[in-house]
Amino acid sequence: MARKALLVCGIVSSLLYVAMNVLSAMRYEGYSSASQTISELSAIGAPSRPLWVGLGIVYTLLVAAFGWGVWRSAGTNRRLRVVGALFVANGLIGLGWPPMHPRGTPFTLTDTLHIVFTAVTVSVFMLAIGFGAGALGRRFRRYSLATLAVVALFGVLTGLEAPRVAAGLPTPWIGVWERINAGAYALWVIVLAVALLRAPKAVARGVRRDASSVHGFVRPGFEAVREAFADNFSRRGELGGACCIYRHGEKVVDLWGGIRDKATGQPWEEDTMVLVHSTSKGLAAMTLALAHSRGWLDYDERVRTYWPEFAQEGKDRMTVRQLLAHQGGLFAFGQGLEKSVFADPDRLAAALARAKPAWEPGSRQAYHAISLGFFEGELLRRVDPGHRSLGQFFQEEIASPLGLDFYIRLPESIPNSRLAVLERAGVLATLAHFPLPLMLASLNPRSAIHRALIGNPAAALPVDEERVYARNLEVPSGGGVGTARAIAGAYSAFATAGGPLGLRAETLQALSAPAVPSAHGFYDEGMKGEVPFSLGFMKPSPSWPFGHEGAFGSPGAGGSLGFADPRTGLAYAYVTNRMGTTVTGDPRDLALRSAIPPDLEGVRAPSATAA
Repeated sequence: MARKALLVCGIVSSLLYVAMNVLSAMRYEGYSSASQTISELSAIGAPSRPLWVGLGIVYTLLVAAFGWGVWRSAGTNRRLRVVGALFVANGLIGLGWPPMHPRGTPFTLTDTLHIVFTAVTVSVFMLAIGFGAGALGRRFRRYSLATLAVVALFGVLTGLEAPRVAAGLPTPWIGVWERINAGAYALWVIVLAVALLRAPKAVARGVRRDASSVHGFVRPGFEAVREAFADNFSRRGELGGACCIYRHGEKVVDLWGGIRDKATGQPWEEDTMVLVHSTSKGLAAMTLALAHSRGWLDYDERVRTYWPEFAQEGKDRMTVRQLLAHQGGLFAFGQGLEKSVFADPDRLAAALARAKPAWEPGSRQAYHAISLGFFEGELLRRVDPGHRSLGQFFQEEIASPLGLDFYIRLPESIPNSRLAVLERAGVLATLAHFPLPLMLASLNPRSAIHRALIGNPAAALPVDEERVYARNLEVPSGGGVGTARAIAGAYSAFATAGGPLGLRAETLQALSAPAVPSAHGFYDEGMKGEVPFSLGFMKPSPSWPFGHEGAFGSPGAGGSLGFADPRTGLAYAYVTNRMGTTVTGDPRDLALRSAIPPDLEGVRAPSATAA
């Protein structure tokens, strides 16, 4: 209750500041709010000075109280604590603010001190907004940055006219510029106060996330995974996430914890789902693997056999295997297309068929970051007797039979309250963690990775600002939404032959087989390094190790990962809503996988240890 009362002080302080301006100007005959500064209302000898000083003391005390309320709301959120400290400092500065002399009078020490205090106060204002921008959600960050831009612009305009005040010269607009500035800041204070009042006490990045925030269970022998998961929160900056592991069809690890939405502080629940970006590729590839298992598809057959229109623009000899291994040269598909095209299977199929490869299929490899799933979807639609979309096929043939909470086409029926909100890393932070060749390529609009992902508008399709994630839209290569439990459960069904989906041994053998390189090897023109891909999955490599030889899976931007290891019968998944910046293995995921017992033969006890 006390915390909320302190936060209300922020709202009251902004409203009081507006009232001070209006009431003081009314007491100052001849004063112009357009052409005179706010400071002139408190100038020595000004008729409005007694009222301004009296209300100003109350205002500064309210600001300091609000700062204490922000501090108390922060938990261990360092940025929000800094904001609170800056507000308290601002209040203390206000109590000792020296007055200025009236316009046109000789310049004295008190006028110099007034300018210094003004500069310090404005700097504190801007620092508070800057730190506040990173303390709450995405929308508040954008609003804060916009406020900073306004403050900077009109601060410059005010500064340009300030010397004319000391010289006693006309300043027709200085009052307007200064009041826009002050109004933007006062409004920001109100918005921050409301945001903190609507959120739980610990709302953001610094929420204490220790062992008490970890839920779920582990089987005996996997206790180290639980400890690594808890350490992700206390030592590796996790916000919210989940990890699940199956062994020979049995769930041996099922953990979740942390915060689902940083802006509200809502917890990550057992059924919380999150966008997993390219981890979706593995689940999309499972649909074609199931088609192969049912005899509808031959990986070494030409795509045109199933999809005659695909033969256009030099694609007539491309095999299914080459297409799924990112060797088709079709990585840039999606540029220039309207969103409505992706929602219309027939129009999309026509555009896909017209796509022209960047090189002879099979000659080189470049990561098809977004485009691969669209080609997979149309190929599946052609071989499926029911001609279903990839998302529909996945739901009816894999997710529903296995009872999985994973969608490649998120339906309207899923409420926002089940969806984790992503906290994205900054562009500069992300680029800084890229290997130098990839970083330079990412900045080059003509590079394969820029055309495939960074500059491709299709990459933004899965996100919906109002509804967290887009509904009833399929982006198979990067738009999958689900739980770690569902991802691991799906891979578990593909980790052994037979099983609940009746996977043929020949299909599992194909999935486990070594990847077939392009004519120029596994060097990826997009990722600027060697990455083996096979049948829509990524395979283990020295730069991206996971499981044993024969494993197959797919990582996702930000740190998520799912894979199956047929040699051990293991299926693994990790998901998070705090996007990391590393390219070849997020530290949180690596910690979890490193905690998996190296010798799994004795880990078969039936009892479980609750988290």
